[in-house]
Amino acid sequence: MAGRRRLTLIITVALAFLAVPTSALALNSAPSSSWQTNGRVRAIAVAHGKIFIGGDFTMVRPPGASSGGVVRNHLAAFSLTTGAVMPWNPRANGTVTALRVNPAGTTIYVGGGFTTLGGRSRAHIGAVTTSGSTIRKWHANTNGTVYAIAVSSTRVYFGGSFTKVKGFSRSRLAATGTSSTAPLGTWRANPNSTVRALTISPSGKRVFVGGDFDHVNGKAINHLVAIATAGGISPFRAHPSWPVTTLRNNATTLVAGGGGNGGHIAAFISASGNRRWLAVTDGDVQGVALLGSVVIVGGHFNNYCVGGTGTGNPLVCTNPTPRRKLLSLNLQSGGLGGWNPDVVGSQIGVSAVAAASGVEAGGAFTKVHGVNQEGFARFK
Repeated sequence: MAGRRRLTLIITVALAFLAVPTSALALNSAPSSSWQTNGRVRAIAVAHGKIFIGGDFTMVRPPGASSGGVVRNHLAAFSLTTGAVMPWNPRANGTVTALRVNPAGTTIYVGGGFTTLGGRSRAHIGAVTTSGSTIRKWHANTNGTVYAIAVSSTRVYFGGSFTKVKGFSRSRLAATGTSSTAPLGTWRANPNSTVRALTISPSGKRVFVGGDFDHVNGKAINHLVAIATAGGISPFRAHPSWPVTTLRNNATTLVAGGGGNGGHIAAFISASGNRRWLAVTDGDVQGVALLGSVVIVGGHFNNYCVGGTGTGNPLVCTNPTPRRKLLSLNLQSGGLGGWNPDVVGSQIGVSAVAAASGVEAGGAFTKVHGVNQEGFARFK
């Protein structure tokens, strides 16, 4: 009987061990059918069965089509199930660089270089219903581009290159309430350079902020900082030497991606900031997403640097493994996965990634895994 129990335990453990890589390998490298764009996609969000995209584009068109389609100025939505274009059409008059859906899934906050949404004055940030295309009364009006947004049930945090919000001094980082009047909070941190990434901690008590800065509130802090939602800099050990452009987190881990000489992806313990691992590519990382035990990474790169080493400027990997513009890593170890979509058509590559039931990727590319697909692709 003891031997039988031991054998059952061994089989159970083995099956549990196999479950993680099996789910990771189930993701196809070839893209699923989806509509495309006629320009760069810079931001992606997913809610209520829709994939929301923002960027430089002014048209979207069917799979395989080289022209035609329908007008969508800098904002569009595709079906998460079929990839078909949806009626949602808020119309921004300039580039969209940030999208974030509120916890209830009813409102999507939009940031960028635009000054109007749906014909209404909205300077660089605004809010739109996810079910229709109604422009919310909420607006915060900054004097510079918004590159990052994070949303709780009561606050909207946003960062960028601005120095004023609603006419008041706010250096590159601010917070307002979520009500229609968007009351400006006293919360601030004053980074000395552009903020490019935001995410809220699992506890909801801190906001992780990434960007180009090397000082926050006059204190020397490189590129990544945790700011308490109650105000003030929170203890956090992770301050990478490279600029941070993208952040994602789950219950225990914060993943950051960015540039420097080559591209960098690192995983940190959310509570302390202690680093778990660091991976290196031969070009900037511009987007990360978490899909269970897998990190999805997009950027300018053409190779993953095995061992994390390289030489020269621009960086050349000592031991390269080809991965053009998209790759996957193991969340626990940082090890390279087998997923290889092979994105081509522009040096810019992939600018944004998201992970819902599969993976969504946007950028300035024209072909994915040998298939003509411009600006946006999804993978199942």
